[in-house]
Amino acid sequence: MRTLLVALPGLILAGIGLTHPHHLDASTAQWWQNMHVILAVIFPLLGAAQWVLLDDSPKYVRYPARAATFGYVVFYGALDALAGIGGGALAVANGGRSPADAPIFKIGNQLGTVGAWCFFAAGLAIAVCALLKAKLKALPGAAFLLVGSYLFLSSHIYWPKGVIACTCIAIGMAAISYASASGRSAIEDSTRT
Repeated sequence: MRTLLVALPGLILAGIGLTHPHHLDASTAQWWQNMHVILAVIFPLLGAAQWVLLDDSPKYVRYPARAATFGYVVFYGALDALAGIGGGALAVANGGRSPADAPIFKIGNQLGTVGAWCFFAAGLAIAVCALLKAKLKALPGAAFLLVGSYLFLSSHIYWPKGVIACTCIAIGMAAISYASASGRSAIEDSTRT
């Protein structure tokens, strides 16, 4: 069940990314705004998946990596709220983009960049810890997670690069979850605190 749950946010983001407009204008403004309201719920779940995958990490990695995950949720959420929901609302009200809305996109993108780098840092920690624990079994998952996290730095969820990024993240998280869970016993799982 854990494997499915950590993959689900990335898969949902990839699916929504197929519908993400490449340009915000009067014809796309309403969907842009509504889609980012939906994404405001889904993007944090991607961070929750990282949080879960960090359970098996040593404390000296888990705590800073979870701080990075928190940074992703906060800063990427700010991008979504500002440029996504706010930018869409402005475009709906104004019949499209205007020069006056440029500052909201500028600060949103700056915050989103910080969030994406936080996501990458936590993903790197997950991949390294999985490789150290599960060795070669974790290699495919680590590779997918790192490629997806790297692509996510500059792609958001736009088709095609962003959809590929989110799909790679989902596959990577699922594969790492599966590789790390296959070495645990039912007793060990039931006694974890």
